[in-house]
Amino acid sequence: MIEIRLFQSEKERVKLGVHGTYPEYLIETTKGKSELKHPINETLTRPWLRHFFIMQQLRGAAGEDDVVARDQNLLEIFKTTIPLPENSFIESVMSSWRMFIDSAFRDSDTPWYNGVRKSLVQDRFYTAIEQLELELPESNPQRQLQFMDHTHTMRRMSRVPVKLFFSFPGNEKEKLLDLLRLAVRSNPHNIDVALLTYCFFKAWDRTADFLELARTEDRNDLEEWYYWVEHDMHSLGALKRDAGDFATSFFIYDRASITTPEYKEMADWYLKESEFKSAYHFYYKAKEFETALELLANISVKEFAELTNLRRLSKGEKPFDLSGDISRFGGMFQEEMETLRGFARIRAAEVYKQVAVKARQHFDRETLETKYAFGELTEDEYHRLIRQIQERKQ
Repeated sequence: MIEIRLFQSEKERVKLGVHGTYPEYLIETTKGKSELKHPINETLTRPWLRHFFIMQQLRGAAGEDDVVARDQNLLEIFKTTIPLPENSFIESVMSSWRMFIDSAFRDSDTPWYNGVRKSLVQDRFYTAIEQLELELPESNPQRQLQFMDHTHTMRRMSRVPVKLFFSFPGNEKEKLLDLLRLAVRSNPHNIDVALLTYCFFKAWDRTADFLELARTEDRNDLEEWYYWVEHDMHSLGALKRDAGDFATSFFIYDRASITTPEYKEMADWYLKESEFKSAYHFYYKAKEFETALELLANISVKEFAELTNLRRLSKGEKPFDLSGDISRFGGMFQEEMETLRGFARIRAAEVYKQVAVKARQHFDRETLETKYAFGELTEDEYHRLIRQIQERKQ
């Protein structure tokens, strides 16, 4: 058998490597320069060897069948890099994907948030797809062994470019996603599996499928994280509102880019929940200055100091120490009160100017009386506009 192998061509050895019958063993070189032969683990190691020979064959004359064989073998490689029931979950640390995950994500500096704080860094994510390569998992005891290639040259296990997995066609793509769904279901406490799953859904523009997976598996932590990483602060805030988490809701909505009516809706909710500090803050952001002024007049200096710290935390700034004398916040409180009064005066002047201009052109006496009745006009403004209507009719 050995003698026959000596007369095989390189092309024949490549073909045998593609079929998984060559090489027959792995080689360990000892310190004494002797070589020890080891049988190949067909499940965990053979797919990595086959990839080397498949790529050699593809470099020669790439046929469609060779590409299909490569992608199917890549799926077998992928199975060895994530925790699945068939590999006894030995890959729970996901060492092959560690550099990729660490490159694509970073921890957000939000100490006030108690959920998963990993956020995707877009440019680093796509760079990682293009440039990184996978090695055999650290859990594989054969990862340091060598093999004899088709030219009888001793080689180490080859790496696999990450982008090959992300460029799968339709069928293989669905099979890979099914593997990831199984890994997520089988490893409810492994956040890294969820992060990798999201990466593939993100790259293939199917993030809504990740949300569906989270909901199907009743993974509230993943659903919450999905809103976090997708910057859907409104939906994330709604989850925290439903859970009665007033403080986290404050931070989320304060950072969100939402409309003035939505700020007012938030303020109304906080007011209904008797969270006066937060209600004041969002009335302020909604430019409901008169209502905000009324609320602030009923907030103590201590409560204002607590609100000041909430605002600082939301901006990523260090909060003040409230354990000592808080009387120093009195000046800040008065400044805020005066600012609000100024805004209220400006708003009143703007409203009067708008109403006054329109009154000369469109408003009749009945309209002015309605606005006066609902408090939109002061008594002086009402009488002044009535006189203008009378002068207009003359």
